[in-house]
Amino acid sequence: MKRFILLLMVVTTANVTLGQRNKRGGQSEELPSRSAMHIAAYEHALELNDFVTAISCLNYVVSIDGKESPYRDTLLMLYSTNGNLLQSYNLAMQLREDGRDTRMVKEVLAEVYNQSNQPKEAIEELEMLNAEFPSLGYLWQIANLQYQLQRNSECLESLTAIINDSASSGIAVPQVVGENQQQRTSLLAASLNMVGLMLAQQEDYANAIKLFESASQADPEFILPKQNYAAVTELMQGEAAEEGEE
Repeated sequence: MKRFILLLMVVTTANVTLGQRNKRGGQSEELPSRSAMHIAAYEHALELNDFVTAISCLNYVVSIDGKESPYRDTLLMLYSTNGNLLQSYNLAMQLREDGRDTRMVKEVLAEVYNQSNQPKEAIEELEMLNAEFPSLGYLWQIANLQYQLQRNSECLESLTAIINDSASSGIAVPQVVGENQQQRTSLLAASLNMVGLMLAQQEDYANAIKLFESASQADPEFILPKQNYAAVTELMQGEAAEEGEE
């Protein structure tokens, strides 16, 4: 029995040794760790745009490395890119709680809140971002959410800041111009058009028309201010005709 146990120990030790080393030319060579193998698999999956496999590999690495793993930020980026809102939110909050409230964490949370129809929370994240990293892009997102919430005075303030910044004419943003149709225009033209819409909703038609004209001047190819100009003009003519009949 003792001999059997001894042989079993020898065989087990030999298996462990063979599992750790690979003999070549009489010399032993360390095999790559499992973490290194998973990182290599992650990189390969990423080359193939296989986000599911890449996420799985990084989850293994992070589970081994723990909270200090540098791959947690990369994992967050992958979750966000792949549209995994719940996982993005959970990991972003974990990172924030661990003192790693980075720019990416705020951007991901802003996108998650926006996609989850929580505009107030999205604005809070974007305002923190804009305070730390001033950007017309952040300000434009804030203005759109303020418009959605009908925070007109705040929205006007945000749009005015964009319009007064000369850089806004050189930044392109997408605008929905029809069902499943988008058109890229300058941030300046888009902002002028949005201010015009706000004025039209307040029945300040004369000034709304001026804003639509300014938007068309900023980008003559932009469809929306032309359509809005025509709609408001028709509305004004209709009201004038009704007053004439009275």
